[in-house]
Amino acid sequence: MSTSTAAARVPTRPIARPTSRERPQPRLRVVAPVRRRSAGGLALLSVGLLGLGLLVLLLLNISIGKGAFALTELQKQQRQLTEDKQSLAEQVEASSAPQKLAARARKLGMVPAPNTVFVRLPDGTVQGTPETALAPPPKKVAKGLTSDTATGNDTPGTTASPRATVESTP
Repeated sequence: MSTSTAAARVPTRPIARPTSRERPQPRLRVVAPVRRRSAGGLALLSVGLLGLGLLVLLLLNISIGKGAFALTELQKQQRQLTEDKQSLAEQVEASSAPQKLAARARKLGMVPAPNTVFVRLPDGTVQGTPETALAPPPKKVAKGLTSDTATGNDTPGTTASPRATVESTP
């Protein structure tokens, strides 16, 4: 097999190129050498950028620290205000107890109403019959008396008097 393939090969000859179309040789000339930049400039630029980045990080860290300090102070203030609010709410609850309200009303000269009357706001009608409230007897201090046991009054130095009628004009 190898003999048949060798015989089948045709020797190749070089292709002749036409000589009339030859390229002209390029003209060579002397060029000035390119100035190389020094590596020092690049190093200075790198160090400057690194320093600038560190400075920015330092300022950012300081800013975050100030914000955290302010946040801590505001949280303390919020806790104090919450405690104050709870304290005031407890005082309001204690002051609004029925017995406290009644005692403060007596100090202001108010008397309990004998009959409760309601006014309906939509039409202005009055439900119930209003009655005049009677003021409590004024307390008088008798000279020389320390206790009034005859009238049943346990308050020292006071005497009983009849009730005065308070009338309201419409």
